[in-house]
Amino acid sequence: MISFAGCHDLRDMSIIKEIDCPRCGKKEGIEVIERDNQTVGESICDKCGYTIPEGVVLMNYLEQEDM
Repeated sequence: MISFAGCHDLRDMSIIKEIDCPRCGKKEGIEVIERDNQTVGESICDKCGYTIPEGVVLMNYLEQEDM
């Protein structure tokens, strides 16, 4: 069995992003946490309350909202 050191650590790493709200446009109004390319927990705009749900691929979700 071959084991690559650090592979699981990279997989479990979370990324924190601050994005502009797609509804009200507030700059960096939503803090989004991603792990394995999916959102972790709900992310809410502190100005208008726009919510990004847990467990979605952020870019795909935002593209669907634009349609």
